[in-house]
Amino acid sequence: MKSFFLTAFVFVSVLLQAQQQDSVFSVFYYPNGEKSSEGFLVNNRPDGYWKTYYENGLIKSEGNRKNFELDSIWKFYNEEGIISLEINYSAGKKQGQRVTYLPEEVIRENFEQDIKSGLTQHFDLKERLMKSVPFEKGLEEGIARQYDTLGTIIELTTYKRGYVVERERINRRDSENRQHGPWKWFYENGIIKSEGVFKNGLRNGLFKEYDKQGNLRKIEKFVDDLKQESAEEVARLDLRRDYYPSGKVKIEATYRQGVPEGIRREFDEEGEVVRSFIFRNGILASEGIINAEGLRQGFWKDYYPDRTLKSQGNYLNGNKTGEWEFFYPKGELEQRGSYDKTGKPVGKWLWFYSTGQVLREEIYRNGLRDGLMTEYSPEGIVIAQGEYIDDLEDGFWTFENGFYREEGEFSEGMRQGSWKHYFEDNSLAFEGSFVEDQPNGKHTFYHPNGKKLEEGQYLMGRKNGEWRKWDEEGSLLISISYVNGIERSYDGINIPDDEIVIPD
Repeated sequence: MKSFFLTAFVFVSVLLQAQQQDSVFSVFYYPNGEKSSEGFLVNNRPDGYWKTYYENGLIKSEGNRKNFELDSIWKFYNEEGIISLEINYSAGKKQGQRVTYLPEEVIRENFEQDIKSGLTQHFDLKERLMKSVPFEKGLEEGIARQYDTLGTIIELTTYKRGYVVERERINRRDSENRQHGPWKWFYENGIIKSEGVFKNGLRNGLFKEYDKQGNLRKIEKFVDDLKQESAEEVARLDLRRDYYPSGKVKIEATYRQGVPEGIRREFDEEGEVVRSFIFRNGILASEGIINAEGLRQGFWKDYYPDRTLKSQGNYLNGNKTGEWEFFYPKGELEQRGSYDKTGKPVGKWLWFYSTGQVLREEIYRNGLRDGLMTEYSPEGIVIAQGEYIDDLEDGFWTFENGFYREEGEFSEGMRQGSWKHYFEDNSLAFEGSFVEDQPNGKHTFYHPNGKKLEEGQYLMGRKNGEWRKWDEEGSLLISISYVNGIERSYDGINIPDDEIVIPD
C-alpha cells in the first residue's frame, strides 16, 4: 500500500495552490468509463485524501496522506462494498489498531512504529472474544488464551520469541457436560485464582487457591469429590529454631513431616544471616544467603536433584549480577555470561556443547541481544551468523546446516529484500524477495542440477498469477494460476467456484 499505482485513460483536474506547491485534484477512470480513483496530486505525487474504486463503481479504499505518507485511518472494502480492513497510520507506518473483518471473525491487532505489539484479539460475529495473543516486538510472547462461546478460557498457549513452548487444554467437559481434566480460574488481572483436576465431574487430586499477587493461600486434596483431611501432600510446614546460649536464633528452618522443605537460615551471634539453603522434598536445591526481606544476596549455587552443580553466581537484592555459569547435568559448562545490577544480561554470552566446543556467541545490551551473533556446529563450523539490534535480527544473515545454506537481509526482525538458498555444492536452490517477512515478487526454486523446479509470483504473501513446475529434465509438469492465493485454474482449465479452496 505504500506504493500507489494509478491506471487511467481519462482524468479531470482542478488546479489549486497550497503552500507554494502545485496541488491538483485528479480523477482517473477505467476503460469502461467508471471512476478508478480520485484525490490530490502535489508535484505529481499523491497527497491528502484519496479514494479508489472497483470497476463496478463501489469504493475499494479511502484514506489520507500527509506529506506523501499514509496517515490516520485507511479503510479497505471488498467488491460488495463491505469494509474488510481498517488500518491506522502515522508518518507512513502502522501506528495503533488494525482491524480485519473476515466472514467468521474480526481480528483487532495493535502496532507501534509498524511493529505488532500488545494484545491481538479475535472476536466472533457476535463480538464474543474467541482468542487473545500477546505480542512483543512483532513476535508472540507470553500466554495466549482461547475462549469458548460462554467466555470460559479453554486453552492456554505459552509463547517465547514467537515459538510455542507449552500448550495446555483446560476447562473442558466430557460428552455428558461434566467437568473433566484440569480446570483453572483467574482474577481480572490474569493471575490464576484457583486450579484443580476433575474426573467425570468430581474433584480428584490437589486443588490450590492463590491471592491476587499469585501467592499460594490454600491447598486441599480430593478423592471423588471427598476432601482428604490428612493428606500428606497438604501437610503444613513446621518452623523449627535452634538458639545460641545467649538466646539468639542460631538456625531457622522449615520441615514437612520431618523432612526439610523450603528455606533454612543460619545466623551468627549478631543476628546476621551467614548461610542459607533451599530444600525441595529433603533435597538441597540451592545455597547462598537470603536476607530478612527474603531476597537472595551474594554468592549462590543451584543444584540438580543429584547434587550436581546446576549454576553459580552472585545476587544483589534478589537479582542476578556479575558473571554467572550454568552447567549440564553431568557437570560440563553449558553457558557463561554476565548480568547488570538489575538482573539483565549484558556483554558477551557464550553457550557450549557438552564437549566444551563453543555453540553460540551473543552480545547483550540492557537485557536485549545487540550485536553479532554466531552459532557453530559441534565441529566448529559457523552455521548461523548475523547482527541483532534491540533483540531483533537486522542486516545480512546466513544460515547453514551442512547441506543447505540460506542468506539474506533482515530489517527489525523480518526478512527484507532478496534472499537466496544454496545446495551443498554452492549451486543456487532458491531466490526470491520479501517485504516485512512476506514473500513478494518472483520466487524461483531449482533442482540440484540447476534446472528450474518451480517459479511464480507472490503479492505480499499470497501467490498470484501463473506458477509453473518442471521435472529435473526441464519438462513442464503443471501450471497453476492463482488469484490472491487461491487456485483458479490447472493447465488453463478453470476450477469451478464450488471446488475452490480458500487458504488460511
